[in-house]
Amino acid sequence: MHKAEKKYEVGKVTDEEQAKQRQLKGILNKLTPQNFEKLFEQVKAVNIDNVVTLTGVISQIFEKALMEPTFCEMYANFCFHLAAALPDLSQDNEKITFKRLLLNKCQEEFERGEREQEEANKADEGEVKQSDEEREAKRSKARRRMLGNIRLIGELYKKKMLTERIMHECIKKLLGRCQNPDEVDIEALCILMSTIGEMIDHPKTKEHMDVYFERIKLLSNNMNLSSTARFMLKDTIDLRKNRWQQRGKVSWDPRYPLSEELAKLATVNVYSYHKIGSAFLERYRPQSYPPVRRISEFC
Repeated sequence: MHKAEKKYEVGKVTDEEQAKQRQLKGILNKLTPQNFEKLFEQVKAVNIDNVVTLTGVISQIFEKALMEPTFCEMYANFCFHLAAALPDLSQDNEKITFKRLLLNKCQEEFERGEREQEEANKADEGEVKQSDEEREAKRSKARRRMLGNIRLIGELYKKKMLTERIMHECIKKLLGRCQNPDEVDIEALCILMSTIGEMIDHPKTKEHMDVYFERIKLLSNNMNLSSTARFMLKDTIDLRKNRWQQRGKVSWDPRYPLSEELAKLATVNVYSYHKIGSAFLERYRPQSYPPVRRISEFC
């Protein structure tokens, strides 16, 4: 375990630390599937020897992933390799690991998304005075971050950076609003299911998944939802029936370049969960699962 040589005060960032973060940002800005290995070595060469630097690089990876969700799989892979390459840190006799800080960031972004959605809804209800443009910009930004974060969470799970139990908690959270479902939550749920479905849907979790999909079926027939939301839910049901084999899935081998045309298409359709598929699925079977909840418990 690597012990941090300096103790950093909260809110205080040294000139040396700012220089490190600028260097890391410059490297991450150039990251593509083609130059992955080369730039990974460059990040490793930066002296990530304390909690401040490690927290900073995780935050920068998250920001990149949320702004470029088409490449969430690549950023999750980057986290996977970085966690293996970096030593655990110790500060104030407390062990600090990459995975622990990553989990904290996932939770922080998830809760932030919920707050921003609530604020946007308050604006819609007239509780906050804003112009139509300001209100729509706030809603759009909150939606982009929420959907990008949920896609990244799913990709991190596929790399075993997050546990299956956490995925179940995310699903239950997104299914939680029974009487007045939020359409952004529904879209996030469909993205998460399309990302992790093949990996999380196995005999040991069948009872849980059946309960989730009973709820999804009820939502898909809720006429208070837009037709777009209902179709997304129905497509997710069909996806499970088809054993999670997505039609028209866009994927690529990171060893080969992604054409500019295809990259542009992927970016345009990045939030259409049925347009952009996930690749390189892995099987992982944990030993314990959260208690099964009946549909009534979601309401």
